[in-house]
Amino acid sequence: MLESTIVVMNKNPFPLASYSGSESFCGRIAETKQLTDALLNGRNTLLISLRRMGKTSLILHVFGHLHKQNSHKTVYVDIMNTHSVDDFLSKLGTAILNINTSKSKKMLSVVLNYLKSFNPVMTFDSITGVPSVEFKSNSVLQSQQSFDSLLSFLESQPFKVSLAIDEFQQITHYSDKGFEAFLRSKIQHLKNVSFIFSGSQQQLLSEMFSSPSRPFYQSVDYLKLERIPASEYARFILERLKSTGKDMDPSLAMETLEWLDGYTFYVQNFYNKLWFLSGKLIGKHDVEETKRQLLMEREYIYTNLPNLLTPLQYKLIKGIAHETKVEQPNSKQFILKYQLGTASTVNSAIKSLIEKEIIYYEHGGYKIYDVFLWQYLRTSVQ
Repeated sequence: MLESTIVVMNKNPFPLASYSGSESFCGRIAETKQLTDALLNGRNTLLISLRRMGKTSLILHVFGHLHKQNSHKTVYVDIMNTHSVDDFLSKLGTAILNINTSKSKKMLSVVLNYLKSFNPVMTFDSITGVPSVEFKSNSVLQSQQSFDSLLSFLESQPFKVSLAIDEFQQITHYSDKGFEAFLRSKIQHLKNVSFIFSGSQQQLLSEMFSSPSRPFYQSVDYLKLERIPASEYARFILERLKSTGKDMDPSLAMETLEWLDGYTFYVQNFYNKLWFLSGKLIGKHDVEETKRQLLMEREYIYTNLPNLLTPLQYKLIKGIAHETKVEQPNSKQFILKYQLGTASTVNSAIKSLIEKEIIYYEHGGYKIYDVFLWQYLRTSVQ
């Protein structure tokens, strides 16, 4: 107990923030190079991955490299919670407003004066002092003109700009159905601004960029973010533990990665808690206790799932969890084993569970998105 107390005084080497610096970033050397090279050479990139696989961290990691170049600025915008072009404008305007403004009062003044021409509602956070803007346009045309002006503003700057738009597929849900074509028509003429379009709805994003009938057809480089190889991930984990005076058997690290399916978000969460709970020498008991606590903390949410899903949907995810990965959930063998009814009802349930982002399809099979839910269902008697 004394050993654990002493070690806990160190900084947890597995932070839960999306990006905490290069020392907490594992691997992705080839992906970092590909994305950096594309941005430096004026090419746009489509970055897709499963949710919580680390795409935002990769973007911010690449941006960290670009920040070292005085002639390059970066802008990151997450539009997941936007529902209109004006929402997008507000996000983008706020992000532009905060381009290195903490280091450049001149830049802040320039951006402020420029944005005022749009008559936005401008506010400052009472605690942090960080500025933000909100746009309210009177028409679709006015929204598009404002958007065009913001892009033109970035294009006119004396430095290169890399703009990452996360959850880019969200624009397909806007009431202005012509916005996708409008945005493409403006982006293709920019020479000083490079884009990263990223998101986790892989099928929709692939259709946006690979269908000949869509505006963004063949307009980008493609980068699919896969899992970090287990051996590489294990070395990183052991190095991070060692940096705070802890040690762990390499085979045990590999076992935990298998239990966590190598899924970045869940690996980080698991080791954040394991580091806190353990002493200098991490053993099997520490790992099992961490598993127990993680599942116990989520038990209330997981036990409520039968109330949120149909009986068939719940039986289906339990079946997938027990199998780990299911290639043909509508096969006679799988249906009989888990008493799922007919193939047509299973197909309907699969579609619904994918839309709810409870399951996903990858490399020829269906799996449970939430790794902790997967492990909970494997051992649950419910």
